[in-house]
Amino acid sequence: MPALPKRSPHERKVKKRVRWLPSKRAHLLIFSYAAHVQPVAITLRWQGLRIGEALRVDWSHVNWKANSIFIPESKNGESRSARMHPKTRTALHRLWVARGSPTEGIVFVTNRGKPYRDPRDYKVPSGSPIKKAHATACKRAGIVDFHVHDWWRHWASRCVMAGIDLETIRQEGGWKSLRMVERYATVSAAHRSRAMAKLK
Repeated sequence: MPALPKRSPHERKVKKRVRWLPSKRAHLLIFSYAAHVQPVAITLRWQGLRIGEALRVDWSHVNWKANSIFIPESKNGESRSARMHPKTRTALHRLWVARGSPTEGIVFVTNRGKPYRDPRDYKVPSGSPIKKAHATACKRAGIVDFHVHDWWRHWASRCVMAGIDLETIRQEGGWKSLRMVERYATVSAAHRSRAMAKLK
């Protein structure tokens, strides 16, 4: 049997890893996290925050009245406010009540009650202090090849498939340009079919 021809570097680059999950799979993954990590995962899924941004959120950044989370420093170097999704608000409010309604202090802590290590201090780029917890949750949920940082891409992709305009996604997700939003957001084949069916 003749050997199969090797793919060219160009062909290898064309195939991209899908970085978003169908809703049921995302829901299953969320509930597969350890209890103390689950609120972090909920925030990553519904807010469009990078892992470092989420782990640095302080209670003083959570504005219940305005229903927003202030991000003092985004990856692009600018600050922004993100509207709280109802799922995020519920998870954060549960933590807030359990902690005695604090006005300051890091929101997400380890199972020992200590703040997570800042990902910016990692020697290896894209490191994450919840990497092991995420891997365990994925194993429980039967999900493979979905990284912690993929929650950010998942959020962007689901926003596009929900019909949210790119400018809103750009501002909420902290991108500097629409081009960057387009780079990180992908959609399903089923979504594309439904979208094209609207053409009359």
